[in-house]
Amino acid sequence: MTKEPFSFSAALSRISRPDEIPDDEVLEVGESMELEGSSETALVAKRVRNPDATRQKLLDAAFGEIRRSGFGGASISNILEQSGCTKGALYHHFSGKAKLVNAVIEECLPGYVDEVWLDDLEGADDILPVLMGQVDRLGGENAPDMLAGGCPLARLASGAGELDENLRKRIDGVYRYWRRGLASHIGKAQFNKTVRTDIEPSAVAEFIIATLHGFLTRPPALRNLETQDSFAREFARYLNNLRP
Repeated sequence: MTKEPFSFSAALSRISRPDEIPDDEVLEVGESMELEGSSETALVAKRVRNPDATRQKLLDAAFGEIRRSGFGGASISNILEQSGCTKGALYHHFSGKAKLVNAVIEECLPGYVDEVWLDDLEGADDILPVLMGQVDRLGGENAPDMLAGGCPLARLASGAGELDENLRKRIDGVYRYWRRGLASHIGKAQFNKTVRTDIEPSAVAEFIIATLHGFLTRPPALRNLETQDSFAREFARYLNNLRP
């Protein structure tokens, strides 16, 4: 039987194209192999699974979608488009939308609380100017990108009626995490004598969080420069009343 002449393009066709590779796999260069009917060799692509990276892409995309649309309006199609993953990959990691939201609550929201609200207070002897600075930046160029559509925690909580009891408790757990963290910093400020000692740290933390949420849950059109200035002035007045 006559063998076909060696064709380099035919050899390349034996290697999977990138668009045929599942979302949780990447290509690495594998060992070379001798091509049939030729002394030539070609590199064979080796698939290496990276499920953690795929799962993180899905979480990041879901977090962004929930920030924009809330739980009820969050679209699986948008999440897949933003993540670049397939529906099969999504359901491999999360059995449904509720499971995906659960993961966002547990893995993304505490990080949001730290990054936007609590990390700035670490090591500050006087937290009141820091708290005021957080409010001031809401209306400026340095506003956190995560707050472009309002507070993501508030957006998720606003749709809590559509969630089961377990997920509602998890959302409340994130609020408690924020409240405990802020109350701890207020208590340290009392020790440093930069905040009055006759106030209850947990109650003050609850009020500050509720105040911030009240402002951030307003529609963007109602969070203009005028309302931002009014909110900042009253917030500053409240903080000044916490001085010893």
